[in-house]
Amino acid sequence: MFPNSILGRPPFTPNHQQHNNFFTLSPSLYSHQQLIDAQFNFQNTDLSRAVSLQQLTYGNVSPVQTSTSPLFRGRNCVEFDLNVNNIVGIRNTFLLRTYAYLENRVRPLVLVIKKWASHHEINDASRGTLSSYSLVLMVLHYLQTLPEPILPSIQKIYPESFSPAIQLHLVHQAPCNVPPYLSKNESNLGDLLLGFLKYYATEFDWNSQMISVREAKAIPRPDGIEWRNKYICVEEPFDGTNTARAVHEKQKFDMIKDQFLKSWHRLKNKRDLNSILPLRTAVLKR
Repeated sequence: MFPNSILGRPPFTPNHQQHNNFFTLSPSLYSHQQLIDAQFNFQNTDLSRAVSLQQLTYGNVSPVQTSTSPLFRGRNCVEFDLNVNNIVGIRNTFLLRTYAYLENRVRPLVLVIKKWASHHEINDASRGTLSSYSLVLMVLHYLQTLPEPILPSIQKIYPESFSPAIQLHLVHQAPCNVPPYLSKNESNLGDLLLGFLKYYATEFDWNSQMISVREAKAIPRPDGIEWRNKYICVEEPFDGTNTARAVHEKQKFDMIKDQFLKSWHRLKNKRDLNSILPLRTAVLKR
């Protein structure tokens, strides 16, 4: 998620100057991330005739079979995801865009964590690990739950801008109505990355808690059938489903937890980003 080119410039110019005391996030690591998240909504049309999986499977474009709605992924000059009739996807794209530009540290932190997760092979829902969307929500949740939060719940502060009842053709206007969030937390990106790893390695209770960006806190797991016997529970901010339902094998769950713990210890001891994410590898995988 966190689309750049399709959604235009941020609604304001971030003014938070960022300094790191034990590593520097190279611009080559998180700049020029050209990911387009395109959504198409068909009404009163036979979807089987409007979009054909067979017709769209060519070249570098292929369907993602594990998606709950038709999703195609491709890469040419830019990497892109194409969703069909995924109404919630349209709403959450603009929600994430707003969070991305709400505070100047959000985007680089998210992009580095996605690089880290991809490098350690825990960022692929089709293989039973975390989707990029779940990872982004996990980062936002962490930033919301710090003793001095870096992010609020914008759905609580601006309910009229992010109501599920807003007509789709008006959804894109919501980010323009939200001013930057001025946090008193002055933690640098290095400390935030270390804190993110520690939070999910040692503090978050996977057995009883659910990640909720909508509520800006960890909440008790619901008792519904969708949440039973699930290893990771991340609430979708609009429809309340579990975005991490792809993690359905204990082996994959243990692998994810183990990587959080190992990376936290390694980064804490080495104080060097290369110890958990070799820069050359990260740049080559762009």
